Amino acid sequence: MNPLPEPLVLTRIQSGWDLFMTDYVAAARTLWRDPDRRERLFADRRRAVAAHPMPLAVREVHLAQVERSRSALCALGRPGLQQHAGTDVPLLADAWLRGRPLPGGAVAAAADVLRGLGLPHADALSSIAEPPGGGPAARVARTADGFEILFADDGSGAALAVLLHEVGHYLYETAPGAAPEESFRRYVESEAAALALGRVGFAAHLAATAPDDPEPPRLWSRYCDAEAWLNHYYLLTEAAELGLCQAPGDALGMVYLRDTYSTSVGYQVVYALASSLIADAPERVVERLAAGADGGGLLPPRPGFDDLTRLA
Repeated sequence: MNPLPEPLVLTRIQSGWDLFMTDYVAAARTLWRDPDRRERLFADRRRAVAAHPMPLAVREVHLAQVERSRSALCALGRPGLQQHAGTDVPLLADAWLRGRPLPGGAVAAAADVLRGLGLPHADALSSIAEPPGGGPAARVARTADGFEILFADDGSGAALAVLLHEVGHYLYETAPGAAPEESFRRYVESEAAALALGRVGFAAHLAATAPDDPEPPRLWSRYCDAEAWLNHYYLLTEAAELGLCQAPGDALGMVYLRDTYSTSVGYQVVYALASSLIADAPERVVERLAAGADGGGLLPPRPGFDDLTRLA
């Protein structure tokens, strides 16, 4: 698969890729403890930003999302992020997720969730393979025969949340109704499908396994809000680096970067736009996934979406 979708031409930053392919927390610790490594990553980022071609199509899509992201930050409020050395850092608070063991493992739990939501699951779950080199860096990869989910099951609630996200990608990528490959619309719709299934699917799991406990749903809602907040924060930060707007007022300790921010310039708009598209009704996106063979795209029509993807 061509890694450079049009019109979203990406500038890669290879110096950060190896860190985030294994473990986010370990990567953050490495960058915190090794100032020279941290400065090399940021220097590479600055060079990539300066060299980014910023085609008109990319500029227009970023600018169209800027105001939505500003509004989203205000609407969601500052989430409860983790602290390190007295500073807020953009790692989602997920200790409660990691502390929820799944007796049968994440794969079995995912099968129950997908069955309950009326989603096909046999092909997706049978495609699971261990990520190269181990570690929790789950993703959907193209193979000679189709797609596979690279995922390591540690039997925790966090693993289930990750797996449901990747199944969302898989179901979208393998559906007859998917947008053309390498199109910007496909990247955004795939991410929206993954975000939506992750949120709705894990909420369904909590409702089925702890129906009388209000605390896990509250924590999950807070987690999802923090995830969306960070998607919009990263978009605004990147747009500011590209000279398109002012940086967000709340500076975070960017030592704790996610892999897309450390390895790509230009891709944050996909996460921010996907978060905007599912904000009101992720359940509708999951319903469209269940009926993904209709050929009409898997996202419900939303005002402005076609404008943002008209060049795809």
